[in-house]
Amino acid sequence: MEPVSDLEPGRDLVAYTYKSLESFTKGFSPENYVGDTQYGKLYRGQIQKGLETLGVIVKIWGNEFTSFATTAEHQLSRWQNEIKLMTESDVRSHPNVAKLIGFCSENGRLGVVYELQPVDSLWSLIRKDDFKWIARIKVALGFARLLESLHDQGLWLHNISSAHLMVEQNFNPRLVDFSMLVGGVFGETHHDYEVGSAGHVDPRSPGGGYWSDRTDVFAFGIVLLGVIAKKVYDINERTYLGSFCVVYAWAWVAYAKRTSHKWWPLHKKEKKSYILGLYKERKSVSLVDEGLKSDPFFDAHDGVEITKLAMRCVDRRPEQRPTMKEVVCCLRKLKVVNSIGDVLGREEHP
Repeated sequence: MEPVSDLEPGRDLVAYTYKSLESFTKGFSPENYVGDTQYGKLYRGQIQKGLETLGVIVKIWGNEFTSFATTAEHQLSRWQNEIKLMTESDVRSHPNVAKLIGFCSENGRLGVVYELQPVDSLWSLIRKDDFKWIARIKVALGFARLLESLHDQGLWLHNISSAHLMVEQNFNPRLVDFSMLVGGVFGETHHDYEVGSAGHVDPRSPGGGYWSDRTDVFAFGIVLLGVIAKKVYDINERTYLGSFCVVYAWAWVAYAKRTSHKWWPLHKKEKKSYILGLYKERKSVSLVDEGLKSDPFFDAHDGVEITKLAMRCVDRRPEQRPTMKEVVCCLRKLKVVNSIGDVLGREEHP
C-alpha cells in the first residue's frame, strides 16, 4: 500500500480508527444511514470537540456494503485517488465539494470523513413537495459548476448520481463521492469492469467502456430531469415500471409524445404548416412536475428552457450534447437565476 503520507493529507487530515467511525455514527446505526455509493455506504455522524459538536458524513468502503463487487486492490486504489483529489486545493476549495477532514485505513477497512451536516441527499429530496423550485435550481446550478470545474481540469466524475449529492440547509449541494474519477492525473478513461451509477449510464457507452465529458453530461441530464420532474431511479420500482424506472427512458418517451403529431401530411402545401407546428410545439414543451408549476418563483419560460437543456444533455448522440460550460451558461440565463441571483449564489464560483 502507498503510504497515506505520500498522498499529502498529513498536514490537515486526521487518521481515524475504524472504532472511531463506529463511534461517530453510533455503530453505523440505521437511523444514521444516508445512502449508498458505488463502493460502500454513507452515514451521518457527530464528532465531539470539547463543547462543540461537529456534523460529519462518514463513508465506508467494502464489498460487504455494496452489490458492486471489486477486488480489495481496486477499492484501495479508488480510495487513495479520492483522498489525493481532495487534497488538491483547487478542487477542495470548490463550494460544492464536501470538506474532507479525515480517513481510515485499518486492516483492510477503508473510510473517509467529511465535515458536513446536510438536510438529506438530493435523491431523498427530489420527490418531496417542500423541496421548492428555487432550491432545485440552486442545486442544479451548483452541481453544474462543479462538473464544469472538473472538466476544465480534464477530470470526469464517471459515477454521477443524485444519491451522491448532499444538500445543506441553505440548499447548497456538496458532492461526497469521487471514487470512480477518471482522466487527468488519474489515468485511463476505459475500464471494462466499471459501469457507473445504476440508472445513469450512457447507453452509448456499452458495458461501461469509454468515458468522456459527454458521458458525464448525459448523467447530469438525468439528475436535472429528476430535479425538475420529481423523478429518481429506484431499482425497487422496476417490477411495475419496467424500463420507465430509468429516468431518461421516461423522458425520451414523454418528450416525444408532446412534440410529435400522429400523422404526416401527404401534400406539399400541408408539410410546411406541419413542420412549423412541430417547431412551435417543441418551443413550448415542459417536463416540469405539475406541482412545481404553482411555485411562486416558477416561470413557464424557464420550465421550457430547462426541459430543452435536460433533453440536450440526454441526447442519444453524444456529439449533440452540450459541454458543462454551455450547461452552466444556460442555467444562468434562467429568469429565476437573474431575478434572485444572490439567493441562488449565481456568482459564488466562476
